[in-house]
Amino acid sequence: MQDSFSNKIVCFGELLLHFAPDSEGNWLNDQSLKIFVGGAEYNVAAALAQWNNPVKLLSALPENFLGSQLESQLKNKEIQVLAEKSNGRIGTFYLSSDGDMQNASVVYDRFPSVFTQSDFKTFGFDEVFSEVKWLHISTITPALSENAYQKCLDLMKEAAFRNITVSLDLNYRAILWQGKNPSDKIKNLMPFVNVLMGNIWSIQQFLEIPIEYELNGNFDDKNLLKQAEKSALEIQKIYPNVEIIANTFRFTGSEEVNYYATLFANEKLLISQHYHSTKIEERVGSGDSFMAALIHGTLKGNSLQQILEDATKVAFKKLFVKGDIINDSINIEKL
Repeated sequence: MQDSFSNKIVCFGELLLHFAPDSEGNWLNDQSLKIFVGGAEYNVAAALAQWNNPVKLLSALPENFLGSQLESQLKNKEIQVLAEKSNGRIGTFYLSSDGDMQNASVVYDRFPSVFTQSDFKTFGFDEVFSEVKWLHISTITPALSENAYQKCLDLMKEAAFRNITVSLDLNYRAILWQGKNPSDKIKNLMPFVNVLMGNIWSIQQFLEIPIEYELNGNFDDKNLLKQAEKSALEIQKIYPNVEIIANTFRFTGSEEVNYYATLFANEKLLISQHYHSTKIEERVGSGDSFMAALIHGTLKGNSLQQILEDATKVAFKKLFVKGDIINDSINIEKL
């Protein structure tokens, strides 16, 4: 169904404001607060756009000056915006970007918002998928509302019909699924997924594929690799359209981090280089950076091992960049 001009990636998800108060509470005396623009799918889109990929973001914005400024900011980043617009507020979350990275807690304030209240009827499939060859969604989006879940399902079905590659990030946020069973909804999306990212724990949570190996909690536990391969084989057995399955492994102390990833494709488990640091600057957006690099490398036709190594290095580097998205210091062509 695609034509020769199909070259864009479309990401569907909520655009958020990330308020980052300092952990000591000095922002109250200073009357000053750091604010970042974020949201899982936006973080992916921003990285892809920075690496010169044509990108669309399907989201929702308030019909006021704040929405207009955000739309202008995205356009300045060369992200094409398809924004459902209505009266209301944009979703936010609060998370400190300093102090103890392991134990920092997220406070969400995203219900209601223009995204969670939207019926997503403004843009038809032809407009959303015009010149598109890849659709990306995270599992945060279907958790936000029944309309958002239904839109995810409809978009993924239509993308599959149009032979558009579909990627899904198994990004688990327990607070967003309170009172709801995530596995039922995500299992309904899985038949349309071609590229899957997550980890063995989110696979267990969303797809009910159990962790069968005994794990000791250490980053160098060989059973992690055995479980990554076993989970991937089970996924492909149940959902044969899934061609690539990536797992990220991040082990953090109060500041220390050990990081590596795996990629399963063509009946083979590939393992990335291992990265270590005694400090960490930012915990938001690392997985989204990995996902963006996975998409970028796949579309470029890079080897699977290079795709994995580039994605892992990008994700590790993001741990030292403040804010939700990468900056110019992370150039995927010059890692």
